[in-house]
Amino acid sequence: TDQPIREFVLVEAHTGKVVLHFSKIYHAKNRNVYNCSHSSALPGALVRSEGQDACAIPDANAAYDATGSTYDFYWNYLGRDGIDGAGMTMISSVRYCPSALECPMQNAYWDGSQMVFGDGFTADDVCAHELTHGVTEYESHLFYYMQSGAINEAMSDIFGEFVDQTNELGTDTASVRWLMGEDLPASVGVIRDMSDPPK
Repeated sequence: TDQPIREFVLVEAHTGKVVLHFSKIYHAKNRNVYNCSHSSALPGALVRSEGQDACAIPDANAAYDATGSTYDFYWNYLGRDGIDGAGMTMISSVRYCPSALECPMQNAYWDGSQMVFGDGFTADDVCAHELTHGVTEYESHLFYYMQSGAINEAMSDIFGEFVDQTNELGTDTASVRWLMGEDLPASVGVIRDMSDPPK
C-alpha cells in the first residue's frame, strides 16, 4: 500500500482469530464549510470549520453534519480515513449558483476537490453521494462516462443510502428507505427509488 500502516492487532493464538485491531496512526475528521451566498465564486466565505458550533446558515450546518456522518461511516465500517484515505479536508460549498439564470441551483456535485450544493441540496444522502464521488475518484479512478460512469453513479447512490440508513439524520421512516433525496426541496422531490429503479 502507499499509505503508512501502524496497526495494533491482537490474534487469539489457538484459533488464529483476530479479536481486536485498530490503527495507531492519528486520523480525524476535518471539515470546512463555505457559503457562496448565491454566487459562482468557489469556495465562498468560510462559515464553519471542524469543531466549531453551528452557524446561522442551515445548509452549512446540514453539510457539516452529513459529511461528518459520512466520514464516520467510512471510518467505522471500512477503516477509511476520508475521501483520499489519508485524512483529506472535506470542503463543502453551499448556496452556490452557477449564474443569475440558474439561481437557486437545484443540484449538487463533486468537482474533483470539493462538494458543491445548491440551496436545500444538503440532505444527508445527497452529501454522502457527492462525497462518495470523491472516494471513487481517489480509490478506483472510474471515468464519469458510459458504463464506468454508471458504476460511479451507482456507488454514490449505494453509499449515500447506506449512510442515510445508519446516521440518524433526516427522514428515515420505512416508507422512504432506498429513496435518494427524500429530504430535498419539495420542488425537486425524490431523485431515485433504489428499491424500484423504473420509478
